[in-house]
Amino acid sequence: MSFENEAARLRKLARRPDVTVWFTNHGEDERNKDDIAKLDVHNMLKRCSISKVEETDGEECWRAEGTDIDSRRIAAEVVAYEDDPIGKH
Repeated sequence: MSFENEAARLRKLARRPDVTVWFTNHGEDERNKDDIAKLDVHNMLKRCSISKVEETDGEECWRAEGTDIDSRRIAAEVVAYEDDPIGKH
């Protein structure tokens, strides 16, 4: 299943200069464990694809996938707050 609409929305949101990407404790732990910089995750979101959309805790959660500058695969579960420009990861 293609989620191009969600991917386009997330890429557009990630490119906005007023957007902040927040990480959950779990996201921080996984990012640190895999030695992935926050900037790499934010840059991946600017050109990602979405492979899954599901409802989690009353919020729509997207699985964003892409690569860092070294072509290392990165995947992140994302809740995008489009009205309040904060992406939560």
